[in-house]
Amino acid sequence: MNSFIDPLLRIRASQTKEQRCQSEVMERVRHAFVRTNRDTILRLLFDRLLADMTERREHELPHDRENRLEANIMVVLGPSGAGKSTSLNRLFAEHPATPGYRIRGSDCPLISVRAPSPCGVKELGRDVLLMTGYELKRRNLDGPEIWGIVRRRFRELGVVLLHIDELQHAPQSLDIVEQKKLRNALKGLLVDIEHPVGLVVSGEPEVEAFLNPDRQSTRRGRWLAFEQLNKSADCAMVAGAVKGLAQVADLEVRLDVEADLVARLMHAGCDLLGITIEEVHDAIREALAVGSTVLERRHFADAYALRTGNLPPWNPYLADRWHEIDPTRVLVHCEPNPDDVVRAARPRRQRRSA
Repeated sequence: MNSFIDPLLRIRASQTKEQRCQSEVMERVRHAFVRTNRDTILRLLFDRLLADMTERREHELPHDRENRLEANIMVVLGPSGAGKSTSLNRLFAEHPATPGYRIRGSDCPLISVRAPSPCGVKELGRDVLLMTGYELKRRNLDGPEIWGIVRRRFRELGVVLLHIDELQHAPQSLDIVEQKKLRNALKGLLVDIEHPVGLVVSGEPEVEAFLNPDRQSTRRGRWLAFEQLNKSADCAMVAGAVKGLAQVADLEVRLDVEADLVARLMHAGCDLLGITIEEVHDAIREALAVGSTVLERRHFADAYALRTGNLPPWNPYLADRWHEIDPTRVLVHCEPNPDDVVRAARPRRQRRSA
């Protein structure tokens, strides 16, 4: 039998030494986590969820399976790119209650799964089982049977927490009847008499409408919204992130980040923290690729142009009226219209020579 060979190892072997060194730097940069106040709130909500699960129903009786409260749910919502998944993954990886998170064979009490699309009862149940290392042999099992296996599997492995990411796939792909079936399957984990399992749910704002019809889930839930960045309130935080990530990559920052970059950077990132940090990552990679020891605004502009394919008049790092640019548009190649098109701050040739 042929042993599996990771195809990415072959790709890595084809890279130059310089490319591999840059990748190692970028691995360190991406590993550096930008903490905000919402991470503090996230930790508090998770700690409360755990406290509820560990407290006894009857104080006079000992801690055991017969003396547990029903589990609760924690819901983290925000638009795509807000940084929900990154914050939750870092929380789980660092929390003392979930050691060995995402490490096979670690006996971590928490399992994380990304909701499939379509996200029916069967589809989600199968994916949860796969994350436990269990593959269904029979394909004709119905939803309740699959989730019965899920609950038994959780009891066997000692799993007491399930994180479901991208749960907006449920309201996006299911009709009202199927949505109710899925809500009931999830609620079955919370109220399981022998082995209640707490839920952490994350996704886009549609998840609220999906959970709302079940008043028990709404009542049990602790809710947190990852809002858009505020150019005034979050300016210093984003500036600190730019400087900190540049330092990880051994890059110097000479420009006035708060005055000359942050507002443009946040706009390019759709005022969402996750995308904004990705913009910083791209700029750092660009600086490394051209052999620069200083992170400059032109690296952000060049990285943005490379990512979007947009010409300079539609580049928020170059344009005078950058706030009028739609940062979600790509491949904008049409000629500028003096009435409604943003003009570039300087010609591309000058930018390259800067």
